[in-house]
Formats: sequence, C-alpha cells, structure tokens
Amino acid sequence: MKTLFLSLLLLCSFSINARGNFVDYSESFDVFQLVDGISQWREGTPKEYRTYYEEKFSLSSADKEMLEIYKALREKYHKAYPKAQGSIFSEVSLSADILSRTFASYKTLDRSLLTLKKKKLIEVEDIKTLVKIYKHFKKNISTIVRESSLLAQEAKRLESILKKSKVTNNIKKLDRFFDLPTNRIVGGRIKLVWWPQTDRPSIDFQAGRVILRMNPIKHAKLIDEEFLTQMLIHSLIISQGKTNKENFSKVFLENCSKIKDKDLAKDLWFEVPLIEALSKYYLPAAKLKKKFNPYTVKAESPWVDVYSKYLFGLVQYSVKNRVKFDRQFIATSANYCQNLLNL
Repeated sequence: MKTLFLSLLLLCSFSINARGNFVDYSESFDVFQLVDGISQWREGTPKEYRTYYEEKFSLSSADKEMLEIYKALREKYHKAYPKAQGSIFSEVSLSADILSRTFASYKTLDRSLLTLKKKKLIEVEDIKTLVKIYKHFKKNISTIVRESSLLAQEAKRLESILKKSKVTNNIKKLDRFFDLPTNRIVGGRIKLVWWPQTDRPSIDFQAGRVILRMNPIKHAKLIDEEFLTQMLIHSLIISQGKTNKENFSKVFLENCSKIKDKDLAKDLWFEVPLIEALSKYYLPAAKLKKKFNPYTVKAESPWVDVYSKYLFGLVQYSVKNRVKFDRQFIATSANYCQNLLNL
C-alpha cells in the first residue's frame, strides 16, 4: 500500500523546483492554483484559468468528471468564515483552507501530498484522489508549468528589490505594529503563481500572504518596488480579523462622521491613505532616514495626498514607541480626519 502510494506521488512530479525566501515560487502551489482555477470549484475562484485552459486544450467529458470530483473534495475541507459587517476596510474571503496552506508551504507536489498524509490533515483516500486528479491533468499543466520556470528567476529579482530597499527588514516592525504573526508564514510572504497574458497581473490575499498571479513574459515590467510594498501593506490591513474590522470601523466613524458626507469611495476614507502612509512614506523613510522628504510624495487624490501625510507622522511615532494598530490609533487617525474636514 505504502509503495503504491509513493509511486503515485512520483507520477505527479512536474519537474520544476525553485528556491525562495520572502518572495517565492514553487511548483507545488503553482499547480495547486492552476487546478483550483480550472475547476471553478467555488465563487470567487479566478475565471481566467478556466478560460485559458478551455481555449488552449479544451475540456473533455473525462476532464469535467475529474473537476467535479475535485470540487467535492475542496468543499469537504474548506470552511468559510463570515465577513465583517459595516466595515470601512476591504474584505477578503476568510477561511480555514488546509489544502491551500499546505501546498503553499512546500516546493513540490510530492512533499505537499506526503505532508498531508504524514500529519493526517485529510483522509488517505482523498490524498489518493488528489494524486489521480493531478496525474490526469499532468500532460497539459506541465506545458504551462514549463513557462512558470521563469517565475523562479522573477522571484529572485523581486526579492533583490525588496532587500535593497530594506523592506524585508522594516516590514517586521509593521508586523508587530499590526500584531499579526505574518513573519512566521512558511513558503514566502509573496507567492508567485502563473497567470495568462492579461493586461495586468492579479493579486489575492490569504492569511497574510500575498498571492501574485503574473505572467513571467507579459507582466514582469509592471512590477516594481512601489507595486510590491503596496501589496504587502494591503495584506497587513486586509488580514485584520472580523471583530477588529467591525470595531475599528465603528470607532473611526464615531470620530470622523463627516467623512460619510464627502464624495469619496469608501476605501479612500481611511484604508488607501493608510496604505500610502506606510508604503510611500514610512518604509522609504525607514530606509533613507533624514534624507527622506515627505513633501516630494504626491497622490492622485487631494484628500489622500493630505491625509496620508498626517497618518505618516502618527505611524512613525506609533511604531517607534511600540504602539499597536488598536482602538486608540484608529481614534487618533479619525480625529485627524475630522479636523481636516473642518478646515
């Protein structure tokens, strides 16, 4: 039985392996995301994977049957949590997804599948089913994964950018500020996965991890330091729990009630100015120190431009004095908001 199981795993190897650290590409998560997307097993799964696969390879009746089996298996081990109500923050699907987390943590499919078995995270029969599904789609998906080998090189390029700008070090202070265990994520804080040649890459967030879906040929030139730092900051804000989002939203709106009367999209009230304050002010200032001039930074929205500068000062003080992203920080931020609107 054990020998048969291991031989099935060996049939699943897609022969791409890559090192990674803060920014990472792995065969395991890439293949997992591809099959996840092709299956369209739940609402919100990126449709571009299914569209691309159908156009390039088509879907046979046998393919569709396998995808139905996959859908049932994914639903079996996926638990979704309710979203925050009345929140001023962006929402992301919150769930306990042991499959996604496991495949993101290891380099190869073999290792991920063996971990599921060794730790008894899912039933052995379901692991065998996964192996059969991956084996079924191996030929076509291997064609895609061969192009993905370029993402291993891209991960190194992006890691170098973040190290040079000291983001990989300074983001740890923001992990503490937001009181999140994001520094303990295994398998890369930013995870690269293959994406068709659309106009732009796509971004998703899972438990503090940034999933950057990109085409290594089409999208590399679009991704720079600013793009990466804004993604990272957004992941910290969006990863706040449901209760925090609801309570912080109440505090903010109680202290800056006038913002609701301003002709602005809800994300511009506080979230976007905070992202700007952290990504365009705090992190560059942490690197450049006294050489950093906040008045050279401009935003498209006049409100965001002014408010983010106030938030930058508050963030700088808070991080230096080990103050958390808590009720008091939100209340002070809201007071700044109200005072600006009263001018």
